[in-house]
Amino acid sequence: MPSTQPLMIQMANNVTQVKEAKIVFITHTVLLQNGKAYEKTTRLQPVYYLNGLNTHLLSIGEFLNDKQLITGDHCQLMFLRNKLPVLTCQPHVVGSTTFWLNSMIESV
Repeated sequence: MPSTQPLMIQMANNVTQVKEAKIVFITHTVLLQNGKAYEKTTRLQPVYYLNGLNTHLLSIGEFLNDKQLITGDHCQLMFLRNKLPVLTCQPHVVGSTTFWLNSMIESV
């Protein structure tokens, strides 16, 4: 039987172990290109926890593996499923290359 080793990643100052959670639900606002918006609850899976990380990271690769299309510009990233927007992110500050999703983690 093959042994399963914990996933380890190199961070700036040390190596840390990644812990996996099964499912997380987030509530967020989806901003449409026409200026309208709606609130949505989304299930994220798989979710990985990094000890000591003070923010939550989303992997664009996971969304692409889920057959979503990502489009955007310097003002917004839009995640589409079946050509419909399901998630939008804005730059942290104007001109930033780091995009943020304003969301709330829901208790199950």
